[in-house]
Amino acid sequence: MSSRPELKFSDTTDERSFYKKFQKLPARPENTLRVVDKNDYYTVLGEDATFVAENIYKTNSVIKEANGVSYVTLSPAVMSNLLQLSLFEKGAKVEIYDKNWELIKFASPGNIENVEELINISELGGSALVVVALKIVNKSDSKTIGFCFIDTNGKEIGVSEFIDNELYSNLESLLIQIDAKECIIQSPTNTNDPDYTKLIGVIDRCGCVVTELKNNDFNSKDIEQDLTRLLGDELALSIGDVATSSAGLSSASAILNYLGLLTDDSNFGQFKLKNHVLNQFMKLDSAAVKSLNLFPTSKTTNGSKNSNIYDLLNYCKSVGGSRLLNQWIKQPLIELDDILARHQLVEMLVEDTQLRSTLQDDLLISIPDIRKLNKKLTKSTYANLEDVVRIYQFLIKVPDILDQLESKYNEADDELKILLDVNWISPIKELSTPLLKLQELVETTVDLESLDRHEFVIKPDYDEKLLQYRARLDEIQQQLKEIHLQVADDLGLDAEKKLKLELNSNHGWCMRVTRNEERAIRDKNYLKQLQTVKAGVFFTTDKMSEISLESSQIQNKYNKQQSSLVKEIISITSTYSPVLEKLSLILAHLDVIVSFAHVSAYAPVPYVRPTMHPLYDPNGKTIVKEARHPCVEVQDGVTFIANDVEFIKNQVEFLIITGPNMGGKSTYIRQIGTIALMAQIGCFVPATEAELCVFDAILARVGAGDSQLKGVSTFMVEMLETASILKTATSNSLIIIDELGRGTSTYDGFGLAWAISDFIAAKVHCFTMFATHFHELTKLSEKLNTVKNLHVVAHVENNSNTAQDITLLYKVEPGISDQSFGIHVAEVVKFPQKIVSMAKRKAAELEEYNDNKEDPYVADKRSKCTNEEVAHGSELLKKILKEWRTSVDFDKVSSTEAVEKLKELVNGQYKDDVMNSKYIQEVLSL
Repeated sequence: MSSRPELKFSDTTDERSFYKKFQKLPARPENTLRVVDKNDYYTVLGEDATFVAENIYKTNSVIKEANGVSYVTLSPAVMSNLLQLSLFEKGAKVEIYDKNWELIKFASPGNIENVEELINISELGGSALVVVALKIVNKSDSKTIGFCFIDTNGKEIGVSEFIDNELYSNLESLLIQIDAKECIIQSPTNTNDPDYTKLIGVIDRCGCVVTELKNNDFNSKDIEQDLTRLLGDELALSIGDVATSSAGLSSASAILNYLGLLTDDSNFGQFKLKNHVLNQFMKLDSAAVKSLNLFPTSKTTNGSKNSNIYDLLNYCKSVGGSRLLNQWIKQPLIELDDILARHQLVEMLVEDTQLRSTLQDDLLISIPDIRKLNKKLTKSTYANLEDVVRIYQFLIKVPDILDQLESKYNEADDELKILLDVNWISPIKELSTPLLKLQELVETTVDLESLDRHEFVIKPDYDEKLLQYRARLDEIQQQLKEIHLQVADDLGLDAEKKLKLELNSNHGWCMRVTRNEERAIRDKNYLKQLQTVKAGVFFTTDKMSEISLESSQIQNKYNKQQSSLVKEIISITSTYSPVLEKLSLILAHLDVIVSFAHVSAYAPVPYVRPTMHPLYDPNGKTIVKEARHPCVEVQDGVTFIANDVEFIKNQVEFLIITGPNMGGKSTYIRQIGTIALMAQIGCFVPATEAELCVFDAILARVGAGDSQLKGVSTFMVEMLETASILKTATSNSLIIIDELGRGTSTYDGFGLAWAISDFIAAKVHCFTMFATHFHELTKLSEKLNTVKNLHVVAHVENNSNTAQDITLLYKVEPGISDQSFGIHVAEVVKFPQKIVSMAKRKAAELEEYNDNKEDPYVADKRSKCTNEEVAHGSELLKKILKEWRTSVDFDKVSSTEAVEKLKELVNGQYKDDVMNSKYIQEVLSL
């Protein structure tokens, strides 16, 4: 572990004052970290010190104490790690103070402007930095939600409003679509208001940090003028419904003040207005995002890169490509033509392996993070000539990308030519033309030959002063070499091996001999010793000392002139930022499509292009043959069992899946949702054949989770999510439900599951997959002909100890499963045998107990036979089995032969008795 600096004060008075001021600070806001900037290091105190010790250093031994206050110090590198952890993993806010406890910087998950130089933005992957402000106007039967979101990284502003229900279902979809990190709302008058609780719950489910501002911060006065300054376009606000969205403009006022964008002149004219319409993309609820494993849940992801869809599909070679992929996954398309266009481009690249590999391995990999470079260039304080050179190195690769695409264009059919031209070729040509001047500027001004030495300097001949300084420095260098050779001849030393000419940081230009050769210079009066160190003895001459001083002065002038020219070049380059940003988006689109093609071609079993039906097709269908879960099939040691799924409007709309625990029900229903989403973002899908309708939403109710700190139980979360589904779903949605009703009593749970299923199947008529252990729910198929039953297959075999051996086959077939094998799972995970035995006994007792009840929930578990029929049938079975046992020598015949003998008895001698026994016929039917 690297050493940490100690807290330093000029005297004990300063120290006491520092700690006293800390102890008098107002209470720390919830979920906020306080850090003190000590110029060359940082420190945290009190509870924050414990947090840093446990989460960053992983030991409490780093905590020290002074004046009764515990503290931990941090180097700038550790501070960067702390900011990453606090802002992006813990969702906390950070306040940075000076040593007098004056607040100098503030950062939150969506607002990192003040600490950006301390954070490695590239580590955020594809994640955006979006803050959204909301103003909610309550009406009698609905809510109007005005919103303004700002992507501080992408320089985008969106303003609008929409109608929502009391469960904030549309708001949930919006927060997911725009990838909001922080949500600004009005402070409530009553925090116990149920409406406020619901709002906070929705924001929390979407992974957003809540920031509350006073109501008077949501003031739309002068907001149009302020937005115009940021957009740099007086007509921008006349587009769409921005001007008429009063609630949205009020939200814009709050967010602009919170981010302080108007206090920085470099922001003026840099933002663009983004017209975000809620219904232009597929809606996803937070449960669907989690259950479909769309994104990594932590940095570790259990060590598996492919445990989520984002990582699985992300073979992008540029940061811009990864960023766009993240956006596409949260914004699946619903326009059929747009989906088909992506599919056709992916198909082209799947088939053309050479083009795909050339783009991936040679060209796209050279694209830097243009957005990050543009941001540095506009804030010239942090920019340098290397940033300009990186843009130049990217620009000289663009013609090669264009050549590859035009080569493909020449051999493509008419339809593909249009797609290639509209999506890539024409935009790249149009944007590349003005950038030729930037390329020419760099070639004229920058010394490109020095790049091999990792030096980023201006050509001396570009500027007359530079040329003069360079000429004199070259003359001085020659004079120094001559003095060096003269002294070497005088001392009789080899000028290359024994006598070194060096530029020393303390003494300037001087010479050095090893300590063994020091005697050679002792008697030379014209030589002046400067310093003796382990590496040798430094010395000089009067002439060399004089020349060295002049060299230092001229070098300083040279550097100052260089710096002035570099600033000028950076300023010119920054004017190209809008064009560079547009070009990077076009190439990011190409990068994602290439990535889709790569994944589709190199999957364990190659993906296929799905056939798509439009969104409102009354005869829509989703038929997938041998569907696979893309994340599961790539895991080590997994042989995936593929299954079919079939949905047809007005014929098969609601699938109930029963079967044993661990049998694959959850994987089966999730993989269909994943396949639908992959198809609508433009990727091929894991199946042998796929015919899919376009869904307007994927809504899920899976798993069990609670939010105890917010006072919300597991069952309440389940009901809130389900209620939101019922409010949001249309006949064109896909619903995935896994184990609804487990959070309450069996009877209440089953009643709710039945009522919800009946409503969806009879009223909503959307495609639904419902995995359940309520086997009685399968009776719904007798009421509604659009409901079909499926089950996952398990092979059950009785062993010699009368216990059941169960083999899970992970195959989905039509019909009903009559068992869940929950106790078997307990045996698999090695429960104590006493507990397993007691569980079996209690389960048997409950079944017997319920058998005597007139309860429709357990009615189908009771035998339909009378007691006399059961007794007569049991006696007949005993008689047959006894005769079979006495007639077969099990030591001499195979099991197959023994079974054949039993069949002969049943179908021969006892055939009529068996046929007439109602009880035996019931047993055989099971």
